[in-house]
Amino acid sequence: MEFQSSKSKVMTANERNIGTILHLSALGQYLFPFGNFILPAFIWSAKKETSPMLEAQGRSVLNFQLSVFVYTIVLVGLGLLLTLSAFTKGMIAFQWDDQSFAIRNLENISFSTGLVVGITAFVLFALLKITEFVLIVYGALEATRGKVYHYPLSIPFLRKRVNNNNAQTMDSTSEPKVFTSE
Repeated sequence: MEFQSSKSKVMTANERNIGTILHLSALGQYLFPFGNFILPAFIWSAKKETSPMLEAQGRSVLNFQLSVFVYTIVLVGLGLLLTLSAFTKGMIAFQWDDQSFAIRNLENISFSTGLVVGITAFVLFALLKITEFVLIVYGALEATRGKVYHYPLSIPFLRKRVNNNNAQTMDSTSEPKVFTSE
């Protein structure tokens, strides 16, 4: 979907650059914790009122990052749950007191099942992060071209705001009325 600037018919280079930076700011997760949320949210909140394109870009980036976070929590949770259930199937006994800690009955554990589940969860997590990186870069390239990239499998947590300045009301007997300020 291509956007045109709200002030002119052609999108400015500045809008394209900020849109690109918005997408790439999600890579801030590799600089500091939650950088993939903080940096895009900061840029989006500063620029969303200036351009509909930047508003849509920021919403798209944040929705994708929130979606990846949810998918990561679910994947890690299921991976841990399945791995722990595979390892505790043999009724592992945990024993501790003030000076020692011991795990008993380890001979009954099916390590192959736990190992397969653990490796599968790790591989899926790695694929998720690689896909996230590739899609962020692709979204930045689309923003450079003046397009809003809608990430696949993105949950729409943040939705477009309804503009009440051009609100329309309908009577059952009349045509739509547009209210404007005079």
